[in-house]
Amino acid sequence: MKNKFLITINNIADIKELEKLGITNYVFPLKDFCVGIPNTFSMSEIPLNTNNYLLINRILDNTSIDKLKELLKHLDHIKGIIFDDLGLVSLLKDLKIEKILYLSHFNCNIESIKIYLNYVDSVFVSTDLTEKEIAYISENIPNKLTLFTLGYIKAMYSRRLLIDNYTKFHNLEKDNPIIINNTDHLFLVYENEYGTIFYHKPVFNGLELQKYAFKYYFINSSFLDIKDIIALINNQSDLKTDRAFLDTEVIYKIKGDKND
Repeated sequence: MKNKFLITINNIADIKELEKLGITNYVFPLKDFCVGIPNTFSMSEIPLNTNNYLLINRILDNTSIDKLKELLKHLDHIKGIIFDDLGLVSLLKDLKIEKILYLSHFNCNIESIKIYLNYVDSVFVSTDLTEKEIAYISENIPNKLTLFTLGYIKAMYSRRLLIDNYTKFHNLEKDNPIIINNTDHLFLVYENEYGTIFYHKPVFNGLELQKYAFKYYFINSSFLDIKDIIALINNQSDLKTDRAFLDTEVIYKIKGDKND
């Protein structure tokens, strides 16, 4: 089962530890094409491996797309690309690599997933679903989809530099990342030159969801130590985690007339 993990890489040295676990699919956040990720890699820094994937997780402008076109001419050691900018569907369509669409809060139902599967090889299932809903989707579209399984879940993405703007306005010393709270909810916030990402805190642990039939199980290793990841996978960690929406439906009825 571990050969079905897709894991983002923080440090090249971590690969040896992952290999010992039987994890062989490595996701490299591509330098200049990612937001919310501290450690990114240029194409020349990615080791020669048959199971390398690129991660492109920011919305691209025309200049960035032109730059990406040049990089895509050199994919000899790349098996696939994970991306969330729908504009890349057309750009990637003729490439003989695996294409995985990652829309964080979309793809909540079978019909939308089936439409996207006409254009890509796999689609991430939304992280806003309950376990019951995830199980239903996996039963109806088995072994074709990708499931977020472990790590910090992206709650929000802004192209603005929110930490920078806030600290300048209030004349504060800048920290990056920072932890903020909204009522009883905590968020880990990180920005780079391309924008700001809010991650739900604590770490999401859905490793038990491997019992459902998915093509890949995705691990976001950002802001996690390799030792913690290994301990979590081996069910030997005391790191605080949660189940996000697996037990909580996010369907609400809007209050209307008292006679409704």
